[in-house]
Amino acid sequence: MEERMFVHKIVLGLTATALLGSCSMMMGAGGSTYTFKHKANAADPTAMGKAVATTKDGMVSTTLTLTGLTPNKAYIAHYHAFGPESNTDPCASNGPVTLGFPGFTADASGNATTAVTGDMAKIAGDQGAYLNVHYASDPSVVPICAPVKMTKG
Repeated sequence: MEERMFVHKIVLGLTATALLGSCSMMMGAGGSTYTFKHKANAADPTAMGKAVATTKDGMVSTTLTLTGLTPNKAYIAHYHAFGPESNTDPCASNGPVTLGFPGFTADASGNATTAVTGDMAKIAGDQGAYLNVHYASDPSVVPICAPVKMTKG
């Protein structure tokens, strides 16, 4: 019985190490930066920005720094999982929301910053395939998107 417990603890330890290793590979040791690209629509044609994601103790903290938004307009942003519509462009895959940022409003110059911290499991694997920014008044309008993971699996 003792030997089985010992083997069980080793297997659990190796599994935890592998899971944590996959999280740090996704984010990189000092964090990862993702660049937003403009979606194929007329909304906020000069919008751009970046997302910086870091991990610590099983949590992910992500800060979005955005420019070129409509001045004084309210927005929402989310991590999305891969959806069924694409294997090669996560921004076109129409996946479900896995982690949401607090709502925010662009300043008078069209700039905005927002941040969220959440459980790494909410964006691990295919759960954090892309980030996008929506109009708060009409979430179907997505001016910009940042791919986080380029292929499923």
